[in-house]
Amino acid sequence: MKNGLSILTVEDNPSDLFLLEHMIRSSGLIIHQLYSTDRIREAYSMLSGKDIDVVLLDLTLPDSFGIHSFIYLKPVVQKIPVIILTGMSDTNVALEAIKEGAQDYLVKGELTENLLAKAIQYSMERKRTLENLRESNERFNTVVKATNDAIWDWDIAKNTVFMVGDTYRQLFGYDFVDAYPPGEFWESIIHPEDKERVVKKLWTTIREGVYSKWEDEYRLRKSNGEYAFVHDRGHIIYSAENRPIRMIGAIQDITPRKRSEETILASEEKYRQIFYKNPYPTWIFDQDTLRIVEVNDAALEKYGFSKSEFFRLTVRDLHLPGEADLFLGSIKGLVGPVGERRLWHHRVRSGAIMIVEITSHPVDYFGKLCMQVIINDVTDRVRLEKELALQQRLKQQQITEVVLGAQERERFELGKELHDNINQILATSKLYLDVAIEEREPRIELLVKSRNNISMAIEEIRRLSKELITPSLNDLGLVQSIQELIRSIQMVKKMKIRLATSGLDEGALLPEQKINVYRIIQEQLNNILKHAQASTVMIELNKEQEQIRLMVADDGKGFDPRMRRDGVGISNIMSRAELYNGRVEIDSAPGKGCRLEVILNSKVLPEQT
Repeated sequence: MKNGLSILTVEDNPSDLFLLEHMIRSSGLIIHQLYSTDRIREAYSMLSGKDIDVVLLDLTLPDSFGIHSFIYLKPVVQKIPVIILTGMSDTNVALEAIKEGAQDYLVKGELTENLLAKAIQYSMERKRTLENLRESNERFNTVVKATNDAIWDWDIAKNTVFMVGDTYRQLFGYDFVDAYPPGEFWESIIHPEDKERVVKKLWTTIREGVYSKWEDEYRLRKSNGEYAFVHDRGHIIYSAENRPIRMIGAIQDITPRKRSEETILASEEKYRQIFYKNPYPTWIFDQDTLRIVEVNDAALEKYGFSKSEFFRLTVRDLHLPGEADLFLGSIKGLVGPVGERRLWHHRVRSGAIMIVEITSHPVDYFGKLCMQVIINDVTDRVRLEKELALQQRLKQQQITEVVLGAQERERFELGKELHDNINQILATSKLYLDVAIEEREPRIELLVKSRNNISMAIEEIRRLSKELITPSLNDLGLVQSIQELIRSIQMVKKMKIRLATSGLDEGALLPEQKINVYRIIQEQLNNILKHAQASTVMIELNKEQEQIRLMVADDGKGFDPRMRRDGVGISNIMSRAELYNGRVEIDSAPGKGCRLEVILNSKVLPEQT
């Protein structure tokens, strides 16, 4: 490390050079090395290769003249102080050199040892200060370039704002790069809804003189007309008299952050609406303490507890004894198969028991993992299901009773036919045969009568069999079997019966369905024969999508459907319709005939008893 100054003197006059070096050595300055040259190019080379602390430069040289001498050396003396040596007539040129960056100038005829020493010391100090300032400015400019903030410098006394760098242009589109915007420009681009608040807060902070910092968030209009959310902050500089004189700050574009905040707030608000306005009782409980920490309005209404009462409850308090552990095990996947739905019993404030289904899932509740449950009150549904099951059992019992009743009626009718008709015919035939055996006359006549009676009995038995035995619908088909039934009735009863069918695909019907339709028609025709005294009957049978529609109408004497009837014919028809989830409609009145309509579901199979 060198001890003392290294000074380069650029002077072409030997006398002046000798005098300068003598004054330097006599000035009291600590000197390490004195260099000299009379050529500007050689000076440039020496400054490039040697460690020089100060340059004494004469502007009039053999290879350079005037301000050009300093300008030539300027690239290599950025950090080295230069003192211009000049005559009385060269002071203007010397001043021009100082404007270009020289530290001082000395008139050769006025030089003294002390003046020279002071000039060298002051020049070095000024250069050091300027260099520190330059480095500070470079650091500041680097920070400005590296940051996304727009830096501003406000002279409060003059009310001028200097926009540093080009960040303001990058962020907001205004062409202010190291420039002063118009006086009221900043206030003019603040959103009208924010302007009064922001300006008032700024001037209040400045006038009160209590705080050295100001910051605010507001909307700033960009050059394209859109508004950006900004965070603006500044540091206030006060004078010795505590007057605000300057303020330096930075504007940060926080639009993405604001948009994210708005999205989060909207999401949170949406969740709150879903939670609090959910029509199903909902609450959140702490999985460690099992205490309820949040509850919605539907739960308050359904359970009858106030919110403060709910917050004093745990999950165990709501379940019946023994169920709480099962429920807690189920939500942890410890009890029951995955996806199993169970019914639970909750006790409400009144003491009543409510049957519920529970859906649960974990949620983050203010940074803590909790469990949210949604309650579905199925008390009424369970009660209705039990009532429906009971009704179905009762209905099935009624159907069984009707079927058994029909069987008993058929047996009674069969016994009556056998006793009153066939038995009488056969008894008469036996009597004829007994007489014919014992007496010769009139044997032939009696045998003929016996044969006729036996033939009559055979026909009656055939008729009964036909009524009792299910027709072979697979052989004849449903429509042909119905037509055969109509012909058999018309043989013994003068009655006009018409059959109309449409959209009926017998191949799509099960044998049980065909027999059911046949039996309903047969039952209603029997009812008409026995009770209606009708002359005309119309039968319509058609299929529409999944429904089989049957209509049997007659012009008989009719009846009041509201009146109780002793017969089981209509009951049989209704029972057969219910087997196929169907329905029966009867439209009749005394003297108005009867219209029976039966609607069956072709996709429903008969229930098995």
